Amino acid sequence: MKSFLLLALTVCSCTRVLAQMLDSVWTQADAADYVTRHNDSTTWDMELFAEDLAHESDTVWARSLKPALSPLPTPVPGYDWGYVSMRITELDIADKTILGATYAYAYDQYRHKPTEDSLAYYGTFFNIFVLTDTVGDNTRALMVNSRNAPHYLGTGKQLTSIGPVEFAQLSLASGENFAIVSQQYFDLRQGRTVLVAPLRDGSVRFLQLTDSPESMRSGAAGEEYNNAVIQAFQQQLEMDPRVIAFFTQAGTLE
Repeated sequence: MKSFLLLALTVCSCTRVLAQMLDSVWTQADAADYVTRHNDSTTWDMELFAEDLAHESDTVWARSLKPALSPLPTPVPGYDWGYVSMRITELDIADKTILGATYAYAYDQYRHKPTEDSLAYYGTFFNIFVLTDTVGDNTRALMVNSRNAPHYLGTGKQLTSIGPVEFAQLSLASGENFAIVSQQYFDLRQGRTVLVAPLRDGSVRFLQLTDSPESMRSGAAGEEYNNAVIQAFQQQLEMDPRVIAFFTQAGTLE
């Protein structure tokens, strides 16, 4: 069963907390053990695999637009899963349709919790906003996947009139955090927010920003706080002259 947790995020522009999150203790021995366990069928969680197979064969899912990297089921070793979060976002700039998503993963032994916030549960690793002129129930697909735990994957696809914008993002236990968007590489340690502006001539432009939500909280008690700060992040981008100029540059989709 795929898990989509739409939770609010906390805004922070500092880099010190991010560096702390990426202070990984993942070793070469861990990497070797990861391969060994995935190769060993006796470690596989077959109940979880059966759920994935049933979900993938569901007729509604089979008909829907799928994200980049089609999620064909495969058995994986048992693990504590559910420590991933995806939130759908949107920007309101010059009557443009700018749809986004934020991906966050729980702090753990490889993603260290910031000491400044005792209530922090998830850390944000990727934000993406795509300008589009194609909207509807079956024009966008987003997924967050924990099946590679302790590595995490976020993927997506947004249809536009010049073609689909597809992306995949990986947060590795070893500390790397990167994304591929329309075959372009982004080192997200240099900025976790990527803006995408397709142009009418069939090309695309990118802008990478260091602005990002940081931590978010879990449970119903944290929802009011989370909702307020994710809205603040969106408003921050909507008022940013760089962001406005980027999405309204000559030739962008209407």
